[in-house]
Amino acid sequence: MESTSGPTPPGDEPAQPGDQPPQPPQWQERDAWTALDDLDASPALVPASEWPAGVTCLDRPGLFAFWATAAGAADLSRGLDLSLDAGRIYAGQAGATKWPSGKAGDDTLGRAVGHVHLGGKVRMSAFRWTLAAILFGQLELQGQAAMLITPSSELALGEWMRAHLSVAVHAHDDRDTLGGLEGAVLERLDPPLNLEDDLPATSLRQRVAVLRKRISREA
Repeated sequence: MESTSGPTPPGDEPAQPGDQPPQPPQWQERDAWTALDDLDASPALVPASEWPAGVTCLDRPGLFAFWATAAGAADLSRGLDLSLDAGRIYAGQAGATKWPSGKAGDDTLGRAVGHVHLGGKVRMSAFRWTLAAILFGQLELQGQAAMLITPSSELALGEWMRAHLSVAVHAHDDRDTLGGLEGAVLERLDPPLNLEDDLPATSLRQRVAVLRKRISREA
């Protein structure tokens, strides 16, 4: 039977055997060392209570790291029933291209840190979800629905973050290599509250995974 679908539009040709999905370009080793310096070795820490004071790359993509004070680490240690040292506890990226789709990212450090993590909700932020799960009893947080805590609980969590956390950032304008750079940085820093599958399955990470069930993905 003759096809009635017409010619295939340019760019919509069906995949051929052996076709490979687009691959991200390789990040540079010098970029990793610069990022590690900004996030770990000599970070310009901004207290969360003062964010974004002094930060000049709010509209750029890049990497960020959250640091906990001694008092904040003590609270987290009590919630975990495990020891967590003060210092860098979590890191992530803002604005990376998504692979293998190649869909360009549009997030920025200003939005990711200020609006998603410090000022967002647990369903928007893996970091807030983790903190809320650990501090659930201490802050008297209350669940409301799937991946949702009450507005007063979000407010209490945000106040704790502003009181006990600081932020370091590293701008990286090549969105295509940012995701790979994040992976390399996380592998070397091994932040204790990051739960990525390719990081070691420590007892602390296993404990966080259990505690996260306090704020379930299911209603």
